Amino acid sequence: MREPLPEPAGQAADRRIARRALILVALLCAPVVGLILLQIGVFAACRDETIARGVAPGHLQWRVTKMQCGDDGEPFYDVAVGAENETLSTALTSRGTPVPLDVVRLGKNLAGVRLDRPRDGTKEDVVRVTLRRSGSPSERIDLQADAGR
Repeated sequence: MREPLPEPAGQAADRRIARRALILVALLCAPVVGLILLQIGVFAACRDETIARGVAPGHLQWRVTKMQCGDDGEPFYDVAVGAENETLSTALTSRGTPVPLDVVRLGKNLAGVRLDRPRDGTKEDVVRVTLRRSGSPSERIDLQADAGR
């Protein structure tokens, strides 16, 4: 019987590099898998529903979404706007009250989110949202953060 010939050094090095690359890929995938599992947990614990949607003059599409997570008493509201038949972007967020009802066009580059009651400390029940030329909001307004000011 013959002894097997020793493996050439190049093949052994290639196998080591491939093994280390697989280990590196596995280590890099661990945080991504963890993030996906976290997102699945959040989506499973929360339910959301679209409470209003429409198209304002000037082809401004909008949607109001209510999200309720677990037994938390205050729902979260997200108002998204954008050009008709385009991707909507968040324009306003709030938790609890006041509740956003719909979106109205106030001008060429201006929209208003109508609320069910005036915000604390103001008499206005419409929040002004500045729009880009594309129809998306130029900034996101957080009513909960504004309440502390």
